[in-house]
Amino acid sequence: MESKQKEFKRAKTVRTDYLAGVEEIQKWLMQAEIEVQDRTLAPAQMKELLHRINQEITGIYERFTMVKTNGQLIIDNCRSSEEKLLVQTTIDQLAQQLGQVRSWLDEKKQQVGDSLDAWTRFMNLYQIVMAWVAEKRVFLDQSIELKTLSEARSKLNDYVTAVKSIKPIVKHLSEMDKELEHIGQVTTVGDLKDKLQEAEDAKVAVEAVLLERNSLLQEACEEWDQCERKIKDIRSWIEKTKQSLESPQHKKKPLRDQLGYCEKTMADINVQKTKLRLSIEKLEVHFKNGMGGDPRLSENVDDLLKVLDSLAGLVKTTSSGLEETLQQIDVYQQQMQTLRQKIIQEEQQLRLVMAPTYLPHDRERALAEQQACRERVKNLHSKITSRNERIKLMIHRGTPDESLLEL
Repeated sequence: MESKQKEFKRAKTVRTDYLAGVEEIQKWLMQAEIEVQDRTLAPAQMKELLHRINQEITGIYERFTMVKTNGQLIIDNCRSSEEKLLVQTTIDQLAQQLGQVRSWLDEKKQQVGDSLDAWTRFMNLYQIVMAWVAEKRVFLDQSIELKTLSEARSKLNDYVTAVKSIKPIVKHLSEMDKELEHIGQVTTVGDLKDKLQEAEDAKVAVEAVLLERNSLLQEACEEWDQCERKIKDIRSWIEKTKQSLESPQHKKKPLRDQLGYCEKTMADINVQKTKLRLSIEKLEVHFKNGMGGDPRLSENVDDLLKVLDSLAGLVKTTSSGLEETLQQIDVYQQQMQTLRQKIIQEEQQLRLVMAPTYLPHDRERALAEQQACRERVKNLHSKITSRNERIKLMIHRGTPDESLLEL
């Protein structure tokens, strides 16, 4: 009886240890599965959890060895085939589940390692983007005081360089989004989503100002350059116009052609003044937007407008002189027409008094009247000649007479 009681007590202890071991292992397996599959932890926390589970699994395997030993004792000494099968099946399942957990651990460790790398890359990119934002904010805080076109071009180059730096930042943000997606497949992303949004918002705000100022500077430089070229072109045009007005070739042209050139020049002067005013007005819009401005440019424009007004006065005087000259020529031509008519009348009268039937009994009187008619014809021809000479002189001179010849 004493020997049987010892065997019974031993058998009872083996079965109790076996069941307790199975329960403990199953409970640990269930908890381990939940913890390994958990995605609510950050990669660093998950790494610590996996390290803990990895340490625990050594003790669990030792416990499993005891379970297998006790299970084998039960199988060897039990008479129930069903219980034998149940114990063997339970041991096989535990072995399979432990293998599965170990496989999950290895896989998860790799994934968590990748997530940690992705987290590090994300934070590095975040620091790069935020450093760029801080740098560009300092850049944008610098006032834009432009006093010369070369300064404007230099500042534009700075902004063009700043705008070009946006492209790699866009690429960094895209990579951050990919890293965030990769982390989210394994663990929680924590506050990384907020950091990504913060970086994107900061980049958009800085980018908007950079693009706006770059565009304004681009327009300002183009209009400034156009304004200075316009000033240079107008000065050159003024010199050429003066030379044309004073050139012998121009003065040899018919007076009406000269007058037409003066009228065209007056219209061109008004066009040049309008273009100049519009050019400086468009440029001053940028200056009023806080970009400074060159006071000498406005002075040059004012001086050039005075020069154009002076040229307009000269052309107007020349034009008035040509108009008066042409009017005098018209008057002389009308007078010559009248004189030619009178010559025709005098020649008719001369033929009349030269007829033999005219005063046949008073030849002296007839001869006197003939002589008087000849003198009048000669005088009329002399007047026509003097007017022809005067017209030639006015055409050559291009200016009117102080007083008209009287008939």
